[in-house]
Amino acid sequence: MLVTSSAGRDYDQGTVDGTTGFHRNSRQLVVDIKRQLRMSHAFFWAATPTASDGLDDNSTAVDPTQIGPRLLTPQGLQTLVDCGQLTANENSALIATGLSPSQYAYCLLEWAMIRSMEGIRRKELIGSAGLEENILRQFTQLRAEYFNIGDYASGRMPMAYLIAIQIIVDLLVYISPLALYTRMGAFTIPSTGLICLTFTGLLELSKSFLDTFGTEGYTAHNIRVDVLVSEVNFGASQRWYNAADLLPSEMHEGGDNDI
Repeated sequence: MLVTSSAGRDYDQGTVDGTTGFHRNSRQLVVDIKRQLRMSHAFFWAATPTASDGLDDNSTAVDPTQIGPRLLTPQGLQTLVDCGQLTANENSALIATGLSPSQYAYCLLEWAMIRSMEGIRRKELIGSAGLEENILRQFTQLRAEYFNIGDYASGRMPMAYLIAIQIIVDLLVYISPLALYTRMGAFTIPSTGLICLTFTGLLELSKSFLDTFGTEGYTAHNIRVDVLVSEVNFGASQRWYNAADLLPSEMHEGGDNDI
């Protein structure tokens, strides 16, 4: 989290007995970076095929008219500008890059990194000698995680293999009563139920792991991307920012000391 230094603060409603975690122009720095990171995260998932878009979580196919792809169109970008989530210059720059809309997430990530470096040069972000290196490391790690998600989804086993496992499990469940009856007698009934519950449950779990986003027909247990984006964005845009915006006065009795 980007927190720099403290100073007293007054509101229009009156004086607040506390200090803020932002110093001079550093507030705008944090606002810019958190907005760019939030939109980078939203754009990344908007470009990722998923059956969970907040409109119809039970859909079995990815509809090109869903909210995710629409967000990356020129009309969607303009709507974000009207809502204050993108600036007009950022909108123009994204379109002027000539890149595919799926690459917009990386553009915003790079802009957030550049904005952080500018903040250090302008003394908006104050820290030790290793601060710049650590920030760059965190941004490159975030970029690597973006790539890893796509690689993991593309590098898994084919869905046809799971269909073969489905047939094997069904045969096991159907044949097990006949195979167990000669040895277990009446205990075959509860034993067969346990076998059915165990193997079919593991099969359902493996389906959710294999078709994580529900794009290949299995939509019973998937990652709800719309919920994921809303929860992460809430933490980035409100929780940490609001917590640093107003600190107890006793935390900075010494004055404008850097954190």
